[in-house]
Amino acid sequence: MSIANATAFTEKMSLVFSEIEDPPVERTPVHFLTDILIIGILSVIPGGKGWEDMKNYGLSKYDWLEQFLALPEAIPSADTFRRVFERTH
Repeated sequence: MSIANATAFTEKMSLVFSEIEDPPVERTPVHFLTDILIIGILSVIPGGKGWEDMKNYGLSKYDWLEQFLALPEAIPSADTFRRVFERTH
């Protein structure tokens, strides 16, 4: 995926994800919900199956991902991916 396509994909996903509530946390949030969701989705396309795979995908593609995602505190941990994707209301 080219940077232009990745940027367009990110913009479209941000619109879709804007409907998802990003609940406040008691501590300062260090990752954007959109970044977490996009990395999670991108990691399963090539066969990722779990939280560690999401983190490892992000780490292995960091130079590419940082060109179109904010990533203020680098790649989220596997525990962060788990907490976000397991969250229920």
